[in-house]
This record gives sequence, structure tokens and C-alpha cells, in this order.
Amino acid sequence: MLRIIRSVVVAWVAVNCFHAVASAQDAWSRYARVVESDEGRRLVLEIGSRTFRSPKEGGPVVHLVGAVHIGDAGYYRQLQEFLDAQDLVLFEGVKPAGIGNDAADDATRAKLTSSRQRLLAVLIERHRQKHGAYPETLDAMRSELLGSAARLAAAAATDGWGRDQAYRTDGSPIATFDVVSLGSDGAEGGEGHAADLRFSAQKPLSRREKAASGQGIQSQLASALGLKFQLEAIDSARPSWRNSDMSIDQVQERLAASGASADALFSLLDGTSLTSRFVSVLLGFIKASPPMAMSVKVMLVETLANADAMLEGQAGAGGLDKMTKVIIVDRNAAVFDDLASVLEREPGVKSIAIFYGAGHLPDMERRLTEEMRFSFDHDRWFQAISLDLTSQPGAAAQAKSLRATMQRMVEQRRKAAEPK
Repeated sequence: MLRIIRSVVVAWVAVNCFHAVASAQDAWSRYARVVESDEGRRLVLEIGSRTFRSPKEGGPVVHLVGAVHIGDAGYYRQLQEFLDAQDLVLFEGVKPAGIGNDAADDATRAKLTSSRQRLLAVLIERHRQKHGAYPETLDAMRSELLGSAARLAAAAATDGWGRDQAYRTDGSPIATFDVVSLGSDGAEGGEGHAADLRFSAQKPLSRREKAASGQGIQSQLASALGLKFQLEAIDSARPSWRNSDMSIDQVQERLAASGASADALFSLLDGTSLTSRFVSVLLGFIKASPPMAMSVKVMLVETLANADAMLEGQAGAGGLDKMTKVIIVDRNAAVFDDLASVLEREPGVKSIAIFYGAGHLPDMERRLTEEMRFSFDHDRWFQAISLDLTSQPGAAAQAKSLRATMQRMVEQRRKAAEPK
């Protein structure tokens, strides 16, 4: 069973941190490490934040703040406090199709409107699955959303012309619903681009889209382990926080152009793939067994701290090498475009935090130091997952054995990756 669980943990890390294989070991270790304390009675995964100073006198400091997507509640409270103290936070979160793009003509605005209607439809279907009826209003649905889902719903509620979209339903279990835009002229009826746009005129939601509205695998894993999911624990709806990422359509288009599967990545993250469904069942057993949960936490901590080595050899599997460029390199480029704009146009901003998954940060550090000539100043470590090994009988001995096994795997993978 532990072999299966270990495979599950490594697979989960592969989805969230597979890009680490592209970075040097020492670079990765600057953002993730395992620390023993209390004479081995406590095991802690720490995630780093590194501060860099501008080459220009009086220029802002930039903090590269790492994150893991599941962790202790206290970890996210500390992160929130630190980030809220900065003048500006550029944070991770793939945007809905078309969000952040300036549509040049009515045809593009109509296309964006249809994409947003489809996103709203998925969220509306999620509400129906949870409550047994469609929401009475879009505001009622949005009030229950957290993290990126709330942010995406707020953006998608307006059409490509910047006007509120209408939502229509009677709220009953057997009701249908519709999302309507009044087109370019903002009036009912019309022809061409002035004609009303309705979700009901699109093809129905597919089985995969409906399944994708279920609880994500990361949220399930957090719940099973007694941890918190980042998107549910961090409040990004702050005046100083700015979503800095690519849009879903940009990600999917670039994945398709690279020859990788766009749907494969998102279906796994949403818990819709066959593998993720198996993991969901397995997580039920983990949640019911505190000793098993402790074992999984130990493996998770060790795997995340050594993600660069644990995932050696994964880069070419399933198109991960192709996804790496899009999901990491291209998205990082989008963030640094935003950063360059801030440095040029917003002189009043003196402290900037870039808040992204820790695996993004080695590449970001390279861009910041080599291309923008910032210099390292200091680092800070946050306790992401802290394990009390005295909380379960025999946990300390089991953790020692598991860590030794994981370390042997790390060394084997590193040796295998060495040039011949």
C-alpha cells in the first residue's frame, strides 16, 4: 500500500512541480528544504522567500515568494500577513479565456463573451451539483466561491464589451438556465455583432466539463491530510494584489502548438482523469487512518523538498518537457512583462512580491539577476507543513524509515541523471 501511496505522492508532485527538473539542484534547494527540530520529534517542510534589490538607487525591492498548494493553516496566515505588507503583489492564477486582453473588434469581443459564458456555465453547474438546484442569481453563486474560482467568476460576469451578462433560471432542480449578452449595441435583438449572445446557443457542456466542476484533487488531498488548500486559505482580493498570469486560452493554444495535450493537464488538476479518480478513492482511506495520513505527509514533505531529483526522467514522459516551457517558462515571461511595466510606470511602488509556486522561482531568479541585474539581499523561510512525530505511536521510527527510503530514491535518480 505504501508503494502505491508513494507513487500517488510523486504523481501529484509531478503535476505541481515537474518543472523543477529543469532547474539545478542548488537552485531548487534555495526555495524548499526539510528541517528536523526537537531532537527529531518534529519534521518541517520550509518554503523560501528571497529578496532582491534593484540595480538603480532608490529602486524597489522584489521578493520572490514561494508557495506550495497545500499546507498548514498557520503557514498561509503568515504568508498573507507578509504579502499584504508589500506595496504590490503579482500572483499566480491562470485567467479565463480573454481576461486581460484588449479586444480590437466586435468579432473578438463576441468570441471572448462566448468563452466567458461557458466558464460561468461550468460554475453554475457546480452549484447545481452541490445544492440540487441552480443558483437564483449569479451573485448568490459567486458568494460561495473562493480563490481563483471567485476571481474568474467575477471577471466572466461581464461580456466582451464590459457590460454585465444576464443570468436566467427559475432555480428549480429540473430547470434550465441561460447566460445572455446583449451584443455590441447593448440592446435586445439586433443583427450581426449587435445580436444577443446566449450560452444556450452553444453546444451543451461535455461530460468532461461537467466532471471538471467537481472538487479538485489538490483540495481532496489537503482535506485528507488535515491541511489547507492554498486557493481556499489565501485571500487575493486585496487592492494591492494583481493577477499576473496567462489566460487559459493562451495556455491551451501554446500547449497545442507545442504538441502537448492541453486537456490532459487541466483534467488531472480538476480530478477528472482516471488516475485522479483512483487517487480520490485512495484519499478516502488516508483520511480515515491517522497513521496512514502521517506516512503520506512524511512522503509529501520529503518529495517536495527533493522535487528536482524525484522527478528526474519525468520530463520526457507524457509531454511534460513540452508542458514545462508553456506552464513555467512562458508564464514566467508573462509575469516579468508585468514586472517591467511596473518598474517603468509606477515609481511609487517600492516593494513588490511575486507570489508563485516554488517551482517557478529558480527560473524567475535567473531572470531577475541575469537579465534585470537585481542582486540578492536576504532570504526568509516559512514553515509550510509541520509534522509532530509524537502524535502517533511509532510515527518517529516510521518517519525515519520512510525518509531513508525516499533519500535512497533521490540519490539513485541523481546518479542516473549524471552525464555518462
